[in-house]
Amino acid sequence: MTSFGIIGLGWIGRRVAVRLPGAVAVLVRPSQADMAASLVDRAAVCTSAAEFIARRPAVALECALAPVLAEIGPDLLTAGIDLVPLSLTALCDPVVEKRLLAAAAAGPGRLELAPGAVGSLDLLATAREEDLRRVVYRQLKPPAMWRLTPAAALARLDGIDRRMVILSGSVREVARRFPNNLNSSVGVALAGLGLDATELELVADPALSETAHELEIEAGAGKVMLSVGGREVAPDGDPADYTTSSLIRIVHRRRAPVKI
Repeated sequence: MTSFGIIGLGWIGRRVAVRLPGAVAVLVRPSQADMAASLVDRAAVCTSAAEFIARRPAVALECALAPVLAEIGPDLLTAGIDLVPLSLTALCDPVVEKRLLAAAAAGPGRLELAPGAVGSLDLLATAREEDLRRVVYRQLKPPAMWRLTPAAALARLDGIDRRMVILSGSVREVARRFPNNLNSSVGVALAGLGLDATELELVADPALSETAHELEIEAGAGKVMLSVGGREVAPDGDPADYTTSSLIRIVHRRRAPVKI
């Protein structure tokens, strides 16, 4: 059976720990050790990357922050631990991107992307085999939600009464300014045309009460428009979406006799 570890116990990490019991290693800050022990076996709690690596999980589910991924990601891969990173905005820094992808290429550990909030990256990756020409990822939120992000200082959010693009550019240009909000855009870029060629649009829509996602693909096999909604939450509430489930599915898929 595939063993797994969890890095970070924020909202997503806690949900994974509860819904997918049996982690052999859970990496947290020392101040979080007691909290972690209330969710998982205390013997699995680690407070340093070296301790986590020593537990030898087959795969690490990174649910922490971009600086954590940048710091320990290459070491995990070099140690032979496969890595499923969520804090993908770390790769907006070309130096971090180069180090992490080089470590994955050298192995023996490998990077595996979770579909996350977008729901599926399979179709996009398939389109790379069929003359993929253009990819546009849009993240949509009501204006009140954007005000809780760096968009508050980068775009005019007052008086928006219809759907409006408030910021656009390449994934690398835009997502690096939103280290905690646009990880899904980097996943889309890595699955498709890369961080510099994938277009990113941030959309404020007062008709929404949730975060939503749109993916537009143009390829030789045809055009695709994928739309994924979310559930209603308060602007500062728990943004539960498909991300948690995508991590759980990765572990289940590794263990399954029939892989889907």
